Formats: sequence, structure tokens, C-alpha cells
Amino acid sequence: TTCGHIFHKKCLYIALKNSKTCPECRRPSGSNRVHPIFLNFGERTEMDLKWNESNASDAYANIPIWTPIYGLEWNGSQRVPQPPPEPDEAIQAGTDSEGNPTYVARGYFQDDLLPAGYVPSKGVAYASHGCHGYTLSENIELLNNFKHQWVADSNGHVPEGAVVGGYSETEEDLYIARAQYNDKILLGKVHPSHRVMYMPYNGIEVHTTEYEVLVQEKVTVQSVGETNNEA
Repeated sequence: TTCGHIFHKKCLYIALKNSKTCPECRRPSGSNRVHPIFLNFGERTEMDLKWNESNASDAYANIPIWTPIYGLEWNGSQRVPQPPPEPDEAIQAGTDSEGNPTYVARGYFQDDLLPAGYVPSKGVAYASHGCHGYTLSENIELLNNFKHQWVADSNGHVPEGAVVGGYSETEEDLYIARAQYNDKILLGKVHPSHRVMYMPYNGIEVHTTEYEVLVQEKVTVQSVGETNNEA
């Protein structure tokens, strides 16, 4: 589940039929808010051996990790401002329509998991769906600052290594991207079958055919022994 608890798929789905909450902590959940975990019981490969002997911090620095944002509080009708994430905790990329820094995030909306722009100064994230821009204040996940680059693309295409930021209600992958609109760099989603990138702006969903896609850099896993030999 998005709150980090692990269950057998069949057992979890039975529980969710009775209550749309996590059986462990009772946070809001549902079948569209469950991520599968795939375990590999095959023989260990040469890459597995190198991984075990490698510097763990360097290896994990290249893994996209989504972390739920907890502690978002209300102050009357508004969210309490949050401090900006540390440089290694998030990817700052662009601003909202008012010029506030945004960070790569995602959030659940209806049956979709949407790439979004998290704004710490407001304690919310902005995403777009169905011609509208939405403010998300719950079930927001922040992407860590792994080794990445922004690669230009267009017309719904994404380059190799593009980071999946969510999915549509039809289970189509949505990719994290950014583009310029009205002199602002906005975060949004590439929807391949629609051949465009969508982004939220002042409560509406705008789109463009030219954008930059977030791409994971390829890193060769090197063992400690190999590093010492080179030295």
C-alpha cells in the first residue's frame, strides 16, 4: 500500500472489499492505490554479485524512490507551509503559476496516479486531469534526487530510461516531464496515446507537444575490489 505496508494480494483485496483503508494503519487506501512487489527467486547473476560488493550509497543514489509525505496540516482552510526538501530528498524542477518552486511528485486522483508538482510553501501538489487542474492535499509522494537528466522530446514520445510517474485509469503509463508555459517551467505528464504533455495551470489543464522528460541515468555498478585495483 502507499503507506508502506506489505500484504499478500488476495488477502489485501478481500480486506479492501470491506473497508477502503489499510488493514494495518487504517490510512485511506483502495485497489488503485496498491503497488505490486516482484520478488526474484532465480539464480544470482554476475550483476547481483557486483551489487552486493558495491558501495550501497552510490548504488541507491540511482534508484527512483517515491516517499509518502506525511505531516501535512491544515491551518483553517489552508495547508500549513512546509520547509523545502533537502537537495538529496527531491528534484526541484520549475515553479507553479505563481512562481513558487515545485518538486517532482505524484498523487492519487480517482482511478489515476498522476505526476504532480509539489509546492512546499503551500503544502500541496498540483496535477492535471480531464481538462482541469487540481490541488492535491493528501496521498502525495515525493521523488528522491537520484542521478537523472532532462531530455527533450515531443509528440507523446519518451526517450529510453524515461521515469514512469503514474498511470491512467486505463493502466497506461504516464511519464514525468516539464515544459515552458507563459514564461513558467511547469511539471506535468506525458500521455503517450494522446501524443502530448499535460500540465496544470491556474485551475485548468494545458498541453504542449514539446517538452523535456525526466530520464534515469545509466550507471555501471562497480565493486569495491575493482575500485581499489584502479587506484
